[in-house]
Amino acid sequence: MTLTETAEERTFRRELRTWLEANIPERLRGSEAFEDRREVDRILAREGYIGYTWPTEYGGRGADPVHAMILDEELGRLNVPQSRSPSRFGVSLVGPALIRHGTPEQKARFLPRILAVEDIWCQGFSEPNAGSDLANVQTTAEDRGDHLVLNGGKIWTTQAQYADWIFVLARTDPTAPRHKNLSYLLVPMRQEGIEVRPLVQLTRESEFNQVFFRDVRVPKENVLGGLGNGWAVAMTTLASERSYGQTSRYRVYQEQLRRLAALVARTPDPGLKAAWTAELGQLYADVEGIGDLGYKVVSIAQAGEDVGFLPSVTKLWWSETHQRLAELGYRVASVVGDRADQDYWTLLFLQTRAETIYAGTSQIQRNIIAERILGLPR
Repeated sequence: MTLTETAEERTFRRELRTWLEANIPERLRGSEAFEDRREVDRILAREGYIGYTWPTEYGGRGADPVHAMILDEELGRLNVPQSRSPSRFGVSLVGPALIRHGTPEQKARFLPRILAVEDIWCQGFSEPNAGSDLANVQTTAEDRGDHLVLNGGKIWTTQAQYADWIFVLARTDPTAPRHKNLSYLLVPMRQEGIEVRPLVQLTRESEFNQVFFRDVRVPKENVLGGLGNGWAVAMTTLASERSYGQTSRYRVYQEQLRRLAALVARTPDPGLKAAWTAELGQLYADVEGIGDLGYKVVSIAQAGEDVGFLPSVTKLWWSETHQRLAELGYRVASVVGDRADQDYWTLLFLQTRAETIYAGTSQIQRNIIAERILGLPR
């Protein structure tokens, strides 16, 4: 791995930064509003920066991992990280699954609309009793010949209230063995039998939702990967879920650290200041380590090698570090911050509580690391 950019990469970064500065309005940078974030995606789509790494035969730019990382970093620098993009479920989750497992008809139908930000997707995996144990989903899809009938419910479904489509993991064969009884369904959200209930969080936001299916008709052509092959397709999605948006997170965390360091510098109590400075130093080391690990993953991918389970290490590290960063900011702001500082860090503290749960809990990531990387017994 080398951290030195080539002349071509430096030129690309410089030209990209200039373009982003000129085309992403200041009012959209850092906005949490869904419509603002979708507007950013549409701006990027017009220049081909949505689905940037997709193969050219599917409408992408075929960018390599290094150029994708530079795009990710520069978006993070403007506080419009890919990890918050409304298109991320289409581009980074169902898109790779369609490219790998989809029929030619499915690819032609869905991929162009994802790239054009015409369809917004959400993910129908987690259920009240099947979050970490994904193979235990209880939502069913009964085979009725030319279509399936979907019944059940999903929870913690991000942006379901805005989505046009949902990809759903459901049981389609009650007699098949575990992992062989699931299918991956592509379901339009705006139809009879689907109910979305936003979940109001501590932040007073409703990022997550509960989705109910009651006798929802799903045509057979909307089964991705074939009946009974849903687990394999889901694994493609989950591998992508833990990989995207890493370097933009790193840039966002760097900026938050700078903001926190300025608060700590204003602390009048020498004892508190020394203690908080030590915590800040540890957080700085962790954030830099997260950035370096992100570069390592990119370097491996650039060499055409399998990144294996390193995304699990990255996900565990960034989610737990970001919680600690937000928690320290909350404590410091409550002592030395003004009202704006207190509001900012309180909101961030509450928002980060979910980060060690979604995209695979910390407990699940530790199991993966222990078993798949360290070779420890179950």
